[in-house]
Amino acid sequence: MAKYVDPVSGVSLRDLMSDDGMMFNFGSEFDANEDARFQFDPNMSFVEDELLKFIDLEISDHDGKNDDSKVPMSPGFNFDKIKAKMVNLRDDGKIKKLVLQKGVGEIVPSNAQVTIKYSGYLEGQDNPFDSSYQRHSVDRYRLSRGELISGLDFSLQSMQKNEVSIFLIDPTLAYGEIGCWPNIPGNSEVMFIVHLLNHAETIAAADYESLEPEERKIFCKIEKFVENLLAVGADNYKNKQTKKAIRDYIRVIDRLEECKFNDDEEEERCNLLRSRSYQNLALCYNKEDMPRKACIACNNVTNKTAKTYFHHGRALIKMGQYEEALEKLNLALEMSPHNEEIMKEIGIADKLQRKSLKIEKDMWCNCLGIEKLKLETKNEEYKKIATEFCNSFVSNKDVMRQPLPDGIDPLLEEAMRKAALLLGIKISSVNKFGKESFYLEKSNYQ
Repeated sequence: MAKYVDPVSGVSLRDLMSDDGMMFNFGSEFDANEDARFQFDPNMSFVEDELLKFIDLEISDHDGKNDDSKVPMSPGFNFDKIKAKMVNLRDDGKIKKLVLQKGVGEIVPSNAQVTIKYSGYLEGQDNPFDSSYQRHSVDRYRLSRGELISGLDFSLQSMQKNEVSIFLIDPTLAYGEIGCWPNIPGNSEVMFIVHLLNHAETIAAADYESLEPEERKIFCKIEKFVENLLAVGADNYKNKQTKKAIRDYIRVIDRLEECKFNDDEEEERCNLLRSRSYQNLALCYNKEDMPRKACIACNNVTNKTAKTYFHHGRALIKMGQYEEALEKLNLALEMSPHNEEIMKEIGIADKLQRKSLKIEKDMWCNCLGIEKLKLETKNEEYKKIATEFCNSFVSNKDVMRQPLPDGIDPLLEEAMRKAALLLGIKISSVNKFGKESFYLEKSNYQ
């Protein structure tokens, strides 16, 4: 089905190359300012602005004098001036390239999945017709699959990881005689500034989706696909797209759940991949403040490492289970002695445990003094204790859940519930080994 696109908001490369086509939607009842994904942001972080200034220096007739002031951008790009600095990627000169930052490693394979940031310009334009920078996103494409215009697909196959380059592409390898109205007129030469963040080779013979259902259960058939998906998840995490990384790791685990093996060695490799996926999943859940899910992920790791126990300990800290957290963190330290990050986390857990015990002790001391007071005065004093306890929990950024002292006066417990309600937090109960314990929980605790 064709996708509805508002041409005022912007059109992405994926929209332009879609087999289903696009339908332009004019006169939207919504205010264009309500969706800032395609709005030009002069304060964006990378920085496209910095890139543009660098490009301006590279192609200008600057005499070398520098007064430390900002480099002024001329209105729009002069393609002829840029071409003087470029080299031909093709013998016919229809694609030209200028490297702004050299990359490392191997050249991108023709069937790779690439992770890029980019902006596309027409000559004389101040603003791009499409930009992942303005959308604050990182885009992924499979090469040689028709997902990109042929000129950009070819250009990417000349790049290395971390490379930043400019490409000028002839209309015949871009949007052709028709163009892409209203943003790109027909017969337009286009310029792309591309930052190649990463690339990964795909399955050699076929995609996972092309395998028969029974083939998808054979480990040796999907091993390379799984490794590639793990790399995509790691790349998503690195680029602060943690929710996407969580999705990637869950997909890996799902693929491995029903695998069949030819021998014990394959089963061991599968267990290592599954453990790695659960461990990375725990890292992501902790990053997203989902400590309960992080603990479940750590418990599912069969080949536990220092990192597994570290992430488990960090999750338990957020859950207010400091004694258990210290147990896991000490196991991590045994496996990785003198690790500063682990020792720092142990210090945090120890400090929070001592603070929790002090609060509990002070609370009991105060309660003993309150017992003899009249009911009205007692309620007022309990209200103060409950408010202070709940405020302390809310302001503590290290924890998502805090245990309440055992056996407290029902009146104090009721005061706790009222104070929690006013602060938008809740009280939950956990039954463990036949003992019911109560906890304060932040609203986003998972």
